[in-house]
Amino acid sequence: MTEQPVRSLCWPTDPDYLDGRTEIELPPRRYTRVFWDADILDLDDKNKADTIIGTEEAFAVRFRVELRGRLWRCMTGDWIFDVGFKPIGTGPGFYLSSLLPATSGLTVTGWRGCDTLCLEQYVNVPAGTIKLDDNIDTEVYEVAAKAELRCCDGHIAVAAYEALEEYEFFKGA
Repeated sequence: MTEQPVRSLCWPTDPDYLDGRTEIELPPRRYTRVFWDADILDLDDKNKADTIIGTEEAFAVRFRVELRGRLWRCMTGDWIFDVGFKPIGTGPGFYLSSLLPATSGLTVTGWRGCDTLCLEQYVNVPAGTIKLDDNIDTEVYEVAAKAELRCCDGHIAVAAYEALEEYEFFKGA
């Protein structure tokens, strides 16, 4: 569709901007589809669907992103993952990133779509990372994971979240 001359962001002093401009319409589902998933993995439990984890047990978080479409191959940026924990009841919430070192795997720096359209990040959470107050033996949290693709200038190009439901942490293993 050809538009009437409009001041260009790239060439603002050109009053004629090529006698108007034509928008290139791209079907988003065909060129930029995204699927994503996050899971908390109880590493030492026979019941992998268990949502009760001891504070002295290690666990992992797996993040997966599947990108479909040609335009992803032209993109680059940093993927940032995190998991938020909000207690059901009193007490402050927290992000897993606030408890782990920057090198834990929550960030994929310099991702390039021309290299891969499938991302899978495992973040190992050492035993003792989740702490409970001295007077609390168990805490139930509402848990959600989030993902962001940040561009080279830092703005967020893609944002997603997934509710992981409730998890209970108890003192000990």
